[in-house]
Amino acid sequence: MRARFDGVIAVLVLAAFMLPLRHGFTDDGFIHLQYAKHLMADGEFAFNAGERSFGTTSPLWVITLAAVGRWLPSAESLLDTSRVLSWLSAFAALFVFHRLACAAGMTRWFAACATVAFAADAWFARWSALAMESSAATLLAAVVVLASLRARENAAGAARFGVAVAVGSLLRPELYLALPVYCVAALTCRPRPSARVVAVALLAAGALLVPWLAFAKWHLGSFLPNTAGAKSGGVVANPLVLLAKFSPIVKIVLSTQAVAVVATLSDLVLSRRRATVFEPALRFAVLWMLALPLAYVAFDIQVLSRYLLLVTPAVCVVGWLSLERVAAHRPLFARRAALAAAVVAVASNAYLYVRVVLPPSRAFSADLTGPMTDLAVYLRDHSPPDAVVAAADIGYLAFFSERRVLDLGGLVEPETGKLREAHDYEEIVERGLYFDVPGYPRVDYLVDRDHEENRFDGAVVNGRRFEKEYATVVRNLGIRKPGVYHYALYRLTPEGEP
Repeated sequence: MRARFDGVIAVLVLAAFMLPLRHGFTDDGFIHLQYAKHLMADGEFAFNAGERSFGTTSPLWVITLAAVGRWLPSAESLLDTSRVLSWLSAFAALFVFHRLACAAGMTRWFAACATVAFAADAWFARWSALAMESSAATLLAAVVVLASLRARENAAGAARFGVAVAVGSLLRPELYLALPVYCVAALTCRPRPSARVVAVALLAAGALLVPWLAFAKWHLGSFLPNTAGAKSGGVVANPLVLLAKFSPIVKIVLSTQAVAVVATLSDLVLSRRRATVFEPALRFAVLWMLALPLAYVAFDIQVLSRYLLLVTPAVCVVGWLSLERVAAHRPLFARRAALAAAVVAVASNAYLYVRVVLPPSRAFSADLTGPMTDLAVYLRDHSPPDAVVAAADIGYLAFFSERRVLDLGGLVEPETGKLREAHDYEEIVERGLYFDVPGYPRVDYLVDRDHEENRFDGAVVNGRRFEKEYATVVRNLGIRKPGVYHYALYRLTPEGEP
């Protein structure tokens, strides 16, 4: 494997993983597109036309889509734009990671093998192919870790780190956490960086973030996206509950980065205080890959595999550096060990991808852009322009139906977020609690999803009669929600009206 082919092999591996999902998309992706569409047309952050809201976790992704979309023939062209940007970001992340590996001290051989292992990460490939902001956020996470290697040495390095954190935070709000982690890393390093260097990092980040935060609070009503509250169950203080909630995070990380994790633990056991994790230059990377999962658990965030992509570059680079340290005890064995580890990483991720990731991802993507989109188009063609429709899956519905959508998941609408804090989704739907949401004096339609077919047809709930107008079948709602779901569009009329 010669040096000039370092990136090519990783690109080929990632392309092979992503190609089967080249037509994929997600409902959350349509939420970004809906915001971009209104930003293009009306110059405002809005999910429903004329209603400013902060229901997107990635404002920079939305702004980028809108900026490119202004030159496109139609809003529907945003789908392809999102795919192109996501794929480009994924391949760019490979080259940044390779540079990170080399800058952190790996030999070119180990850096090449580590980059191949990073490219084979099944969750990275999945979410990059599904055209969300995940690949761009992973790219910035890698840039942040790369910048952290020099962020304690001088003001220029600190400034680069601050800018990287600021840009990354506008792609995923979790990267705001990188600033306090950097401060902790600075305090625990020996020798410590000067106060001036730390101040430069914070000021560089603040120069970009403070104007945005002021705009978000003034224009959108909140510093952070509504989704932050909707996906959090509140602060968890019970230590036993905290430990239990780490279990899914550990499973997600080990499912794709087992080689890196095992190598890190092996180096820790064999090298002890001289282990890679104690290297001063890697202090931020190590603290970051621990702090973000801990924050998810502490705030009871419903963790998805794409959320943990923000620590994947750190986990992978620390793990492969650890592997090289362990293998250094037997130099003749080192190159073979790196190659074997890369093969294991690719093979194990390929198995996970083919058996677990691909089938539900392809099925849901096809149903989202097929039957579910047909339902939204039917609503557009058979309802008045001022109709209001309540639903849990809101992205595709708003984008294609062009109707006002009441978000039952609490991702966009703060009032339904408050409702979700007191009641679960099924209770809200079965009791018709969404009829009393402030700001929505009437609801004309409901898109229901359930394993049971037509469960509300002809029923009366909270004084409204349900009449089915359209129905379709979705094979699953992704990996975490298997099984067939029946989607039904109901027209809602007050009881007693013809």
